[in-house]
Amino acid sequence: MSNESQSSDQSATSRDSRQDTQALIGLLENLVPLLLRFQADAFGQQGQLHTAGGNAARLEQQAAIAFTEDIILDSLRNVSTYLQKNADRYPGLDAYNGAVERARRAFDARDYQSALSLILETYRAIAIVRSIRPELPPIRERTHTEQNASGKAVH
Repeated sequence: MSNESQSSDQSATSRDSRQDTQALIGLLENLVPLLLRFQADAFGQQGQLHTAGGNAARLEQQAAIAFTEDIILDSLRNVSTYLQKNADRYPGLDAYNGAVERARRAFDARDYQSALSLILETYRAIAIVRSIRPELPPIRERTHTEQNASGKAVH
């Protein structure tokens, strides 16, 4: 393969990667309003719970809140554990403990939008630090099973 062809392939891959990253960022930013919708009201008579009769709206809301809380708690645990494990070895990481603590307080107050925004802010900050210091591990090391799950349930 010629150098021009390799360069063109690398450029296309880099462009695709940037587009994928931008799409992911857009999805994450759109997740916050969706979580707010879950928090604020139920979906009414939609989905599997339509057979629950008069309880459907309440059950939909309970499911949405539980789902939202699981997402936030898992992310909060991941970033909190990461900072605890790495702050001693990499000075400066402890600066993000404040944002994690504010996210924890927001979660406790059921302010899911603020909690998720603070967690995402911390993930972004760590990503920037990792771009400068590539020896830093990722926030969450993916297992081989998780990396190859593609559509399969991960236990």
